[in-house]
Amino acid sequence: MRPDESEKTYLEMLHSRTDVQAVLMMPDSGPHMTYREGTFYLLVLNQPLDDFVIRCLHVQDKLVVEQHISSWHVERGIVEGLDEQVAALLQQAVIVWEKDEYISRVRERLCSVSKDRQKKHICREYSRVLRFFYETKEYVQQGMLLDAYDSLVKSMQAWARHIVYEAGQQPTAALWSQVKQLEPSVYKLYEELSHSTEALHKRIDLLVLAIEFWLSSNVKESACFLVKVMATKTSPWRLSELLQHQDIRGVGLEIPLLLEKMVQRSLVQEVVISCDDAAYKEIGFILSE
Repeated sequence: MRPDESEKTYLEMLHSRTDVQAVLMMPDSGPHMTYREGTFYLLVLNQPLDDFVIRCLHVQDKLVVEQHISSWHVERGIVEGLDEQVAALLQQAVIVWEKDEYISRVRERLCSVSKDRQKKHICREYSRVLRFFYETKEYVQQGMLLDAYDSLVKSMQAWARHIVYEAGQQPTAALWSQVKQLEPSVYKLYEELSHSTEALHKRIDLLVLAIEFWLSSNVKESACFLVKVMATKTSPWRLSELLQHQDIRGVGLEIPLLLEKMVQRSLVQEVVISCDDAAYKEIGFILSE
């Protein structure tokens, strides 16, 4: 798969732009497709973008679709976790050209997850499993089984990403294919949820029990990132302090739910923080000795 000769002038124009860091030719099919026909290019731009920008162009009577992504978005995603479809595109698309081997270096970084990033991603995905697990139970109690099923699927997807990160890999668009290789038992649970002929409420009950057991068994290992942050001071943490901490802000951690679970497992203690107003007492959190 290479660019058509008729697009040569168009590509030369892109090459002359100072804000274009790289041009990739995207696969002919996949979840990124916005049109059924045409040539699809991913432009990595050295400027901030609020979101993906898509342009449709006619180049010598041929349809060309441009999808833009900011290099800032890519860099932040490598640190905080990149969308699986975007990561797959960056890894699989054909590099038409790149400045300073930018995409080649991005691919190397995507293939290797540092220990610090690994712990951060594991903690985030654990907290997401927790969040959607509680949502599932709430919907079940209200008799809203389809909503419970939807939340349970989201909980399973977070569990799947947790497994992949724990293996030192980057989640891809084919997430469950990765999990099938890494943790067949969890893949089997997802199959049961999706394809079993059992009544929906029975499938949900089965998965709720499995996730509840996993959450209780894995909190200590999964919360290592938060424990490391909390260990940087010996006095109690206010909830607001943790939420605004530079290593936590923007990561997507469900901090209140994580702290609640860590308190239940005696990893963290709740303590009273003195307040100027005697009418109430603020709760702080400190690591258990």
